[in-house]
Amino acid sequence: MRAGMIEMTIQQPWVAVKNAVQQGRPIPRSVTALYRGLGVSLTSIAPVSAIRFAINGRLLRVVSGTDSAPSDQVKVLCSTLSGATAAAITGPAELVMTLQQNIGNSLGATVKEVVQTHGVTRLLRGYPATAVRDAVWCAGYLALGPLFTREVHRLRPQTFGEFETATTSQKASASVVGCLAAGLFVVPITQPVDTIKTVMQGEAMKLPSGPGPGILTTAKRMHREGGLPRFYRGIVARGSRLVGAVFILGQARMRLEEIFEEHDLLKAREAL
Repeated sequence: MRAGMIEMTIQQPWVAVKNAVQQGRPIPRSVTALYRGLGVSLTSIAPVSAIRFAINGRLLRVVSGTDSAPSDQVKVLCSTLSGATAAAITGPAELVMTLQQNIGNSLGATVKEVVQTHGVTRLLRGYPATAVRDAVWCAGYLALGPLFTREVHRLRPQTFGEFETATTSQKASASVVGCLAAGLFVVPITQPVDTIKTVMQGEAMKLPSGPGPGILTTAKRMHREGGLPRFYRGIVARGSRLVGAVFILGQARMRLEEIFEEHDLLKAREAL
């Protein structure tokens, strides 16, 4: 969780740039503007991680039972469902962050203005798009990450070792490369729905109270505005954040595994 907070703090400017480009707004230039909305992002990490962990674990026990290890397909399914469910927190958090970046208000002032003007339910605007994005992302990332990691071992055994006999550091390095490849593959697939989500959330204060235009209505309007390229605005910033995230979190993972090896923590755990 701490590594995730560090990654998010370092890369918040990419998020600000992505959101601005997707909405057709000027790209923020000042440090303050680039980091506006960071607080709600950091605050949401703990509950989102807890929900995903709890729901994923519960689903794994229900679907596969406790007598056998879950298959890769079951793992992907459960992680996908848990990601979509956790979007109930991710969605409102991203809506508040987007509005902060657009309007310039503080976290508390933004939430208060949204609730007082349109009610609590307005915070859920864009939730379906967020859930679809996270579900597709988890499915693609979790399914392709291990597959690409195996290919890295197969194609470059002199660097990453054989899959079955590679050292811990070699496996970690191969995992970073495999997950990066998987992420770059999934980014273009999920970019359109992410752009729709950002546009829907960015106009949350402009629309009258009530349900407002949904995903399909917003998508049709965006297509009229700029055709297919309209849905891929901000993909460079989003892809750049992915590269940074995989690198930062991968380095944190490798460092932790080195510490575990130095103190024989993995062996001690296996002995238990």
